[in-house]
Amino acid sequence: MNKYTREISIEIIVGLFMFTVLIALGIFTIVLSSENLLKKSYQYEFVFSEIGGLREGDNVFVRGMNVGRVKQTDLQDENVRVYASLDVPITLRRGYSIEIVSSSMLGGKYLKIDEGPEDAPPLGDNVTILGSLPVDVIEELGKAVTGLQSMINAVSQGQGTLGKLLKDDTMYNNMVAVSDDLKTITGKVKNGEGTLGKLLVSDDGQMYDDTKAFMANLHTISQNLADGKGTLGKLMSGSTNDTAYADLQATLANVRSITASINEGDGTLGKLVRDGKLYDEATSLVEDVRAAVDDLREASPITSFGSVLFGAF
Repeated sequence: MNKYTREISIEIIVGLFMFTVLIALGIFTIVLSSENLLKKSYQYEFVFSEIGGLREGDNVFVRGMNVGRVKQTDLQDENVRVYASLDVPITLRRGYSIEIVSSSMLGGKYLKIDEGPEDAPPLGDNVTILGSLPVDVIEELGKAVTGLQSMINAVSQGQGTLGKLLKDDTMYNNMVAVSDDLKTITGKVKNGEGTLGKLLVSDDGQMYDDTKAFMANLHTISQNLADGKGTLGKLMSGSTNDTAYADLQATLANVRSITASINEGDGTLGKLVRDGKLYDEATSLVEDVRAAVDDLREASPITSFGSVLFGAF
């Protein structure tokens, strides 16, 4: 009897232990899955042409905060429908975006929701929410590496400017020739050859003295102009007491008066410029003179023949 009672006690203890383990596993499952059975959730459906490896249980982010999880993905016709459960309601507006973003370079995805501009009108009811085509970071990185490899191959084959610089000896030979020319020029300058060489190396100082004298003369001339000395200086300084300046003013005034008279049609030249009748008469006179010259040219053979004929008698 004691043995039977002991076996029953052991079975009850084992049963209670297994029941406790099952309860603990249920609690841990709920905690690890971040599911709150007592909290209200909001269901949303998004349509993608491709989800790029998004799986059930992946996080959903709105404004940088984790607000839910992907509950289910369903392949239908040519699209993929993604069902998400969110802890908070969201209001999608015109200009929204639903993106699938890589969590890291090692893998993993999450759903990123941008509700749209704040001043945009909200979406209506029964509107299909379309998601953007996901960008595969690994694929893009592979394309970039492929492009870089193609560039390196082209350079190694001597294609393009950089490739020619690395593979073609012409540029090197040109640089060597330029270096030799520069070396020759600097050697001549160092030896005092040419104007620059004489300026830098000449020991007699003649070039320096000539340059110094020229600069002194130039300074004197500019100073005289500034002081109003000489005709040009007085003209530049605007001295009204100077005869040349006064004569120049009078000349300019006369020229201005003459041009004004011509413009108004005064005098013979003014009438020629302004009066069309004189122009017509002058043109007619020129035409008459030209006709008379043509008549004389045509009568010249007859006149010559008459002179010869009557000269014989």
